[in-house]
Amino acid sequence: MNTKYQDESEQLKNFKQHKAYKYALDVSNGKIPANEYIIIACNQFLEEINDPDSKYYFDFKMVKKIDMMSRFIMMPSGLSVGKPIGDSLVGFQWFFVVNALCWKMANNHDKRRYEKSVLLIGRKSGKTFLVGFIFILLLLLEPRFSNFFSVAPDRELSSLILEEIKHQIAVSPDIEKHFKVKQDEVQCLINDNKFTPLATSNNRMDGKL
Repeated sequence: MNTKYQDESEQLKNFKQHKAYKYALDVSNGKIPANEYIIIACNQFLEEINDPDSKYYFDFKMVKKIDMMSRFIMMPSGLSVGKPIGDSLVGFQWFFVVNALCWKMANNHDKRRYEKSVLLIGRKSGKTFLVGFIFILLLLLEPRFSNFFSVAPDRELSSLILEEIKHQIAVSPDIEKHFKVKQDEVQCLINDNKFTPLATSNNRMDGKL
């Protein structure tokens, strides 16, 4: 067997113990109730990740990086306050994160498969917390001078993400030293990446990549 496929086969075997994979499998098998769209997404995920000839590439190394970083970012509040976020995320949250960040194009591993990810979930179910965590990952992992924005009708709503990011950084001493936190933005000192909240009511969107 080709060494490349041997390595990927071993990585897939290990990944099958991951919460994201177990969630997809349990939804597909009917162990976790889900609507038809989630079932379709989980079935597609399982089919493609187990297909060595897929036109998409699942970056197991990126999963490993995210897993490692999630050990150094702590929960700022709730029942798991002070514990690593990686231990606190449940299956559907991990499933969303790895789908958004770890699928790449097979012919270009620098290009993500998904350019848009949509999270539809009920109120008070941890949207702000999860999105804040994803933004911290992006600030650490994306190429130098990347800019990130949260956009809402007004600044107060948009700044909820900023406050969540600040809280997660503040309780995580292992990563706090790598960030410069200001009143209206967060900058990663490793790569000069920056996060800023915007409001459609008073911010022009022109020129925002």
